[in-house]
Amino acid sequence: MPSSLAARVADHCRRHGLLPPGRPVLAMVSGGADSTCLMHLLAEVHDGPVGVLSVDHGLREASAEEAAAVAAAAEGLGLRAHVAAPGLAPGPAVQERAREARLAAARATAAEWGYERIATGHTASDQAETVLFRMARGTGRTGALGMAPRAGDLVRPLLAVSGEETRAWCAERGLDVVRDPSNEDPAYARARVRGGLLPALREVHPAAERHVAALAATLRDEAELLEPLVDAAWARAAAPAGDGLAVAALRTERPAMRRLLARRLIAAAGLGGDALGAAAVERVLALAAGGGAAAGLPGGGRALVERGALVVSGPPGPAPAPARLGVPGVARFGGATLRARPGEGLPPSPERVAVRPELAGGAGAEHLRVRAPRDGDRLPLPGGGHQAVGRLLAARGVPARLRAGVPVVASGDRVVWVAGHRAADDLVVRAGPALVLEMERA
Repeated sequence: MPSSLAARVADHCRRHGLLPPGRPVLAMVSGGADSTCLMHLLAEVHDGPVGVLSVDHGLREASAEEAAAVAAAAEGLGLRAHVAAPGLAPGPAVQERAREARLAAARATAAEWGYERIATGHTASDQAETVLFRMARGTGRTGALGMAPRAGDLVRPLLAVSGEETRAWCAERGLDVVRDPSNEDPAYARARVRGGLLPALREVHPAAERHVAALAATLRDEAELLEPLVDAAWARAAAPAGDGLAVAALRTERPAMRRLLARRLIAAAGLGGDALGAAAVERVLALAAGGGAAAGLPGGGRALVERGALVVSGPPGPAPAPARLGVPGVARFGGATLRARPGEGLPPSPERVAVRPELAGGAGAEHLRVRAPRDGDRLPLPGGGHQAVGRLLAARGVPARLRAGVPVVASGDRVVWVAGHRAADDLVVRAGPALVLEMERA
């Protein structure tokens, strides 16, 4: 029978759809109490394959030994173990760079081995730290939502339990856990929240940590009710050309709605962190009120007013790397996850389409690639003729600066599906055996 903690974690995962039954999940495990608890609980509550990834950043003398110990513990549980060593250099923003390196290693491992979800050991304590950290730096309602139980391929099964509970759980079972000194180093702002602010709040009320995390969960639930209102306002304020928000329409909305719309506009540009904070949102809204023509945003973003529309763009960057799409298989392209599987014909939609099964390429999936749009890409039209993919995206309101991030599924030089938009009409199958292509946005 599952332990009380395991039952709570299983219930949390079930309510939020974190662990699809029977599907492979990769756990990111550092060896600390939280991630060690995660590894053991996933082995207990998930009915599909579980893999474990430990990342050795090489920043501490014992890190290689710790990664090897995690791998040995995983194998002792009958789980597949993976170790990555990205070789991070010390220096400025080392914690942020380490976090990015871990996620990159996890996504590379997931793509190579076919894991559909990546599980992290974030707890309710981490949630409280995140919310308080954002509030201290200046945030709005979106920032106060904290970390989502699921964000694309990332899942957080332990958000329903505290760090104190994971430590007690490991201690009760005599499990060795790693203590990372950087987690308590006051040189890092997060550590100051963990070591100073949270203990002070516990003196005000012993359940303060849980209450902050519960507030984030409540606000996230309420956000689902607000979302249709924001959707409707977004439709009212959308610029006619499909790029940004019409300034005149935005000014007619109430101040609270203007803030929500500005945050959505910033997030849609791929910006996060401080770019979603209160100061950046007010800077964007000042442009709509006539306070200038352009403004820089944290993270390399830029907001501007052009042709009566408020537009936000992220930092320029290269198109995501092309990826092979197996059948069945999974490929990641930028912020999207593409899947291919044998199935039956169905009416096409922006996120799912069924195409001719021979496109699977027999044994191998070598014929299917996910890549960025190219000059010369064209799609056949239902009544005959062709449409350039660039013209299709322009008609759908995708700005030129964002088109390199649109996934195109191709067979050789032939465009099969412009994911999120349209498939080649002569390849679509509405009934009978088919190859089903699906896209999930992060």
